[in-house]
Amino acid sequence: MHGPAEQLPFETMRDREVATCSGRRLGRLTFVERYPNRPVRLILALVIFAITGTVSAGWGEPASAAAPTEPRTLAALGDSYSSGEGTPPFDTVDPRCRHSAQAWPRLLTTLDPSISIDVFAACAGATTEALTSPFRGELPQITQLREASPPPDVVTITIGGNDAGFSRVIVSCYTWKCFWTGNDKYERDYVSKDLPDLLVASYKAMKVAAPDSRILVVGYPSIIPSSQSKNTCRWLSSSERGQLTRLNSLLNQVIRKSAAKAGVEYVSTDRALRGHELCTKDSWVAPISVFAPARDLSAHPNADGQLAIAKTVSRYLDAHDR
Repeated sequence: MHGPAEQLPFETMRDREVATCSGRRLGRLTFVERYPNRPVRLILALVIFAITGTVSAGWGEPASAAAPTEPRTLAALGDSYSSGEGTPPFDTVDPRCRHSAQAWPRLLTTLDPSISIDVFAACAGATTEALTSPFRGELPQITQLREASPPPDVVTITIGGNDAGFSRVIVSCYTWKCFWTGNDKYERDYVSKDLPDLLVASYKAMKVAAPDSRILVVGYPSIIPSSQSKNTCRWLSSSERGQLTRLNSLLNQVIRKSAAKAGVEYVSTDRALRGHELCTKDSWVAPISVFAPARDLSAHPNADGQLAIAKTVSRYLDAHDR
């Protein structure tokens, strides 16, 4: 038994706990009562500090900011698929090569402002011979490339289609039939047997003319509908559509392999016009015509097609930055 003045240990601890908690509550109440505005001011100060601290931390981290892209110069060589044949009007200062303001090499500079064109040597109707010989009153394209000062950072080229007579075949499809003999053996033989050596020699000559430049061989987009159900042109039969598709694919295969053999880069544009080929409902290719001036535009990408090719090349440069 314990006396009335004596407390059990657990009772003493409980009383101290209550007293301490009560003191804390009284302490807070007393603080608020004595300084009613200070908690609000303190909270506001902490909020402002957090906001300004976060913002200034974002501003003060140069490592997280994107580094500015180094400016690059471009030389565009090749044929009508680089000059912009399908998108008039053409430059009036020198109209012979039919340079368009909407040609994909020029649109490339709007997609990537770090790129500027120093040499625009591409010329409508050019074959591989135009690279080393004068064409339409212009210096050989490789001569223009060699004389560029300073040398361009990037060189692009589309070439080989006119060597293979692809545009002639397309017009022939419209006027009578694609292949006069009924098959495409002659064209396929030329593309697979004769054209490769011409392309490899051309690409190597470009490397000699611009040894420090990046050379991009740009393939041709597929301009023929992928299926007969998408074909709206009555003059293009199902068998001829298949022949043209295979010839276009063979041409790009030869160009790609020749680029690899010459040690230069290849950019595929096979699918750039997918769903918008010639003879489709929403075509990005100029229709076939036998009358001037539309005749020269035939089977060339229009403004939408040029932009699609420019985007394809731009994506390649972004993905393979050097």
